Amino acid sequence: MMDINDNSSVDLTSVDEELFGSGPVEIESYGEKKWTRKHLRSQFETLELYNLFRKYTDKINFGYFSLFLILTFFLFLAHTLILIAENYTNTDNLTVLIPDLTVYASITCLSVIGLYFLEVTVKNQKEWSYFPTTAFIALFIGNFFVPLYHSFVDVPDGYYYTPAYTFLLIIACYVFFGVPKNWIATMAGLLVSAVHVITVLFISYDTLDTDKKIKRVFSDSIYLVCFNGLGLYFRSLNELVQRKSFLDRRDCIVNTLQLKHEKEQEEQLMSSIIPAPLISKVKENYIQIQDAYLTSGKLLQDDSQKLLETHDNVTILFADIVNYTVMTKKLNINALLETLNELFGRFDDASDKLKVIRIKFLGDCYYCVSGLPPNPPENPAEACVDLGLKMINIIAKVRQEKDLTIDMRIGIHTGRIICGIIGKIKYQFDIWSKDVDIANKMESEGKPGKVHITNKTKELLEKPYDIVPTDKGETVAQFKQNELKTYLVSPMPEHPNTIPRNNHKVYEPEDSHIPAQPRPSLFRKNGMPPLNLAHLTSELPNIAEEPVSTLTLIESNNIDNDNERKAISNGDANGRRNTVYQRRASLRFRINEERRSTSDIKRRTAFMNSNFKRYMETTATVDDEMEKAINNMSFSKKDQYIKEKEISSLLIFRNKKNELAYVKLTDPMFKYYVLGQVGLLLCMYIIENLTLKRNTWWRPEIVISQAILIFVLLPSTWTYFLYLKYKTKFGETLPKNIIVRFLYRTSMYITQKFWARWLIYTVVYCLFVTCVLLEVLLCHLESNEKNDSLIAGHCLVPWSMTQACALTLIMTFLFLKIFIWIKLLYAVITTVAYGCCIVFFVNYIYRNSETFNPYLSPQAAHIMSVVFLTFTLHLIDRQTDYMNRLDFLWTNKLLEEKKKANEQQAVNTHMLINILPKHVAKIYLDVNNSSNELYYESHNNAAVMFASMIFDECYMENENSFLTMMNGYVTDIDTLINRKEFSKVEKIKIAKWTYMAACGLTIPTDKDTVAYEVETHHTSTPLDTLLNFASMMFKIFRAHNNSMTEVHLRIGICHGPIVAGVVGSKKPLYDIWGDAVNMASRMDSTGMLGKIQVLESTAEEIEKLGYECEERGVREVKGAGNQMTYFVKLDSNFDLVRRRYDASEE
Repeated sequence: MMDINDNSSVDLTSVDEELFGSGPVEIESYGEKKWTRKHLRSQFETLELYNLFRKYTDKINFGYFSLFLILTFFLFLAHTLILIAENYTNTDNLTVLIPDLTVYASITCLSVIGLYFLEVTVKNQKEWSYFPTTAFIALFIGNFFVPLYHSFVDVPDGYYYTPAYTFLLIIACYVFFGVPKNWIATMAGLLVSAVHVITVLFISYDTLDTDKKIKRVFSDSIYLVCFNGLGLYFRSLNELVQRKSFLDRRDCIVNTLQLKHEKEQEEQLMSSIIPAPLISKVKENYIQIQDAYLTSGKLLQDDSQKLLETHDNVTILFADIVNYTVMTKKLNINALLETLNELFGRFDDASDKLKVIRIKFLGDCYYCVSGLPPNPPENPAEACVDLGLKMINIIAKVRQEKDLTIDMRIGIHTGRIICGIIGKIKYQFDIWSKDVDIANKMESEGKPGKVHITNKTKELLEKPYDIVPTDKGETVAQFKQNELKTYLVSPMPEHPNTIPRNNHKVYEPEDSHIPAQPRPSLFRKNGMPPLNLAHLTSELPNIAEEPVSTLTLIESNNIDNDNERKAISNGDANGRRNTVYQRRASLRFRINEERRSTSDIKRRTAFMNSNFKRYMETTATVDDEMEKAINNMSFSKKDQYIKEKEISSLLIFRNKKNELAYVKLTDPMFKYYVLGQVGLLLCMYIIENLTLKRNTWWRPEIVISQAILIFVLLPSTWTYFLYLKYKTKFGETLPKNIIVRFLYRTSMYITQKFWARWLIYTVVYCLFVTCVLLEVLLCHLESNEKNDSLIAGHCLVPWSMTQACALTLIMTFLFLKIFIWIKLLYAVITTVAYGCCIVFFVNYIYRNSETFNPYLSPQAAHIMSVVFLTFTLHLIDRQTDYMNRLDFLWTNKLLEEKKKANEQQAVNTHMLINILPKHVAKIYLDVNNSSNELYYESHNNAAVMFASMIFDECYMENENSFLTMMNGYVTDIDTLINRKEFSKVEKIKIAKWTYMAACGLTIPTDKDTVAYEVETHHTSTPLDTLLNFASMMFKIFRAHNNSMTEVHLRIGICHGPIVAGVVGSKKPLYDIWGDAVNMASRMDSTGMLGKIQVLESTAEEIEKLGYECEERGVREVKGAGNQMTYFVKLDSNFDLVRRRYDASEE
């Protein structure tokens, strides 16, 4: 037995990719590029977000400045308490310290007061830029007042003073004060540095000889320049982080709004084809199939009952356009499509207002149902009758405006239905039941301009109507069998002069009934009737007889247009396919300007165009939403340390998974940290040795450390970035050189792996600590060997060594993305070790150095200096890490929003492709498409197939079981289309139990083709593909049949020019029209089971393809007269039989 599942799976995850293209993939090299200053600034130039970014940075600066006030409070309070603790037993000492204590206490109080008023000012959204200026002045005075004051007042001998908070002032200029421009921050930092140098030159080092003074001042200058450089370095890195965070936050808002738009879009799209109760089921079904395919690579077996529902006491309406074929003859293709789109659009408008759900339209048949949840009308029967009467009025207006001879025949019945979706592709909501058949029959037995209702419906009517009984309940077997009585409801014209006298009806009164050929049952086994309903006009009075050869939608006079298109196409005979794109001027689609200003504009706009307009409006509000988000950002310390729900006061995520993921984040800026250490180590080397008396600059530990940094760590961290930037321009080409490739991969690995970065950080830390502590210990050992009190400055200078220790602390915190508590641990170890060296090893050297205040021991001043710096750097690190963690949460939210948006997009795309072909769907999904033009395509050589599924009527006794059975057969056919060899076959629809498909409709993608006419010219390959598709259908039906169920196929195929297009913009339906469509339908309806019937012209093309056809004979074909027909020859396995060529033919 044939394996019907072979190659039948479909990758549902590739729907978006097929529709939009694969798109750019964010590779690792782009990850490096997007962290460059040039790239980030270019993003802001593109988005014009500088004003918003300024507000964003103002918020961040508020966080830093409030932190500065807290820091100042603790530092000056601690300083005050230390002075009191060291001198509380000596009143004279405290008297001397009164100016110092007054200054420090004042700054402490001002910090608290300033913090309070700052919070109030920001809360009231007032300007607070004067706060940093005031703080700078206060701290500047507090820093330099003490040494200047004591230099002019008698103090105890042996004390030399140095400013205590120069480091804090410089850091504040670059970090805390929120200075907008780098040059302003640099000027402020250099001003503080210059005042400090002048102070130590004339006060601190006043007693030193000139040589020592110059060396000490130069050493201090290097230290201060280093501090200023590090301030600029921090600002640069912080700018990158802030810009990246800002863009991520904005992306988060964009994706949130996009998600909202996607939901609205999905609801409109889904509700246009599926009632609300089924929407969630369809989504759930799609997601389950997708998930199963992703995990197992196989598609789930569809549960047909899942998407089917049964409803009682609903009212069904069937409507048919009478004299439809005459209209197709009178109107050209443009006007015809315009009229159909307008007509069905008005019907949809009316049905929406009356809460009646349109199911679909088949050719000239329009049917709908009322009474389905979730929002049924109060009286479904009245809603359908009102809609029928409204449709009659609508078509009367169109008849007047277009000078046409069309009318509506409408049938309504109330009863039970089964509704839902069957099949795997091209979802279409439909209804089935015997009551649906009755409603269908009511329409065909009705009269033009009347609404034909059953007694089941009449009993539910409460409003007065013009109702007249008929005898159909006795004369029509189906009605009599179900004990039904029928009635005709006539419109009650509110405006007698609505229809002018010169536009008289062409119908006689009720007794001049147009005999309508009975439509097939919805469950009927003899298949689908021809779509060319010429019989509707065959006996109309006052209407000329139509020609025998007709086109249902594309009237015969448009064949000339088709021939012109053939001439334009210049299609060759060498098997090549040519496609000609033509744009139609919008005026050619317009009826008149007055009508364009009314509701028809909405209908003529492409499906979901209004949604996309709303999307564009939503996009325009992104900046406003970003401004609101910025205003809602809180850097209040109370919120940060107490109220923060996701981040604990220890700066650890409460969610451990988030914490682990945060620690493992890649760090594209790590290379800059390593580069900064080279400059720090060089400054440390100069500062430690410049002021010494000995003339030896040989420091093996520093030389080795610098060599490791320059020759090992720099290449290991910078090669990847430099190679991408200068060699491949951020491409992804691996270096050919083995060494360069090794360094390339190593630097990429270090950027991505936390443990590698932590290892390098630890190595660098050990190098710096070794360079500081080893110098102190070696000096201690040297003094012990000489057995004397070492003269200060011989092997170390205390403040130079403290400055070197300060640079080590800076190094510890300079690696911004290393885990905060690891940095604090290393900083505390450094501070404690250095403090122990001062107290226990080189106390005698430090006790004669400069101090901050009278009666404050120099050893305490050194220890305070490193402790205060550690505390300052840790608080900065806390604030930076807190911002990074907030950014991480926002990024996670962004990814989650993107995931949801992608899921919504996948569902939307999947659903839209299940309504429209991919190339048409792409046009309607184009956010830039604002055209009001109709969309249609002319295909000069397409192939069309009608395949009726024939079954025994006994299967219909149990409707649910019957639908389950038929769903299996329909799904088998749908599965075939998912195969690669049949990917060009387009399922059009299922009309009752006739499967309609076409080949040759696929259009090459072209992003510029929107609302255009497109002509395609194929060779015979569409016909070849469709023949093989039909052959495979026979095979899968034979494989599906068993002893309990048996369904057979009857297939008709025709080829030729057709027109495809979308009718109904609110509830779009993609359909095809043309003589080939009509003939394919008639080849099916007049065909035989297990056979493919074709016309002679199609048989000739099939024989050219190398397949054999057998003559059936002349058959009467409605609308075409007597035609020679053929069967495509199939063998016992339903394979196409290859033609045998005679020698004469060769």
